[in-house]
Amino acid sequence: MSVRESNKLRTRRALADSAVSLFSEHGYDSITMADVAAAAGVSRRTAFRYFPAKDELLLDYSKRWMDVFDESVETNKALPVGERLRVASHAIADHIEQDPEPLRRAFALVSTHPAIAAKYAAGNQAWIDRVAAEISGGLETTPEVVVRSRVLASAFMGMIDSVCMLWADGDQAMGPLLDHGCDILAPSFRRSATS
Repeated sequence: MSVRESNKLRTRRALADSAVSLFSEHGYDSITMADVAAAAGVSRRTAFRYFPAKDELLLDYSKRWMDVFDESVETNKALPVGERLRVASHAIADHIEQDPEPLRRAFALVSTHPAIAAKYAAGNQAWIDRVAAEISGGLETTPEVVVRSRVLASAFMGMIDSVCMLWADGDQAMGPLLDHGCDILAPSFRRSATS
């Protein structure tokens, strides 16, 4: 990663982390993009260049995880798809556990603000698309393959959302929750592999 890319990533993260702190402390509705920019040490214009709307600030976490997910599934291509998704989920969980508090606060905001929840749900569609592509593995896109891949991806992302909400609300470790959820879905992934 170049110095310029590293600086952009650092600015993006500073904005998202500052936003979560401010939203948690003062309420989502009372904070402006100018407030977030000031807390992150950048101009309002810079903040809008990275995040065109205030509700997009909380989606940055999900975008960070997509890179971790992509790297993990690429590294583990030899594994069956269900196991590959399990390993990728644990890679993301390990990433989250390095600094869990911003994400716990972000999930609390998602659960209490309908506008943020709607934006989060829309962002979840990108995840379903990505997981469905991983499940289909480049197979011919027949209606059956598309339906099977999207149903499994939706179930998988529903499990991930449930695990994240349970984790954010309590003091449970994410890893065992992920394993339990993946174990529940494993028979469906095995059946899909033989279909």
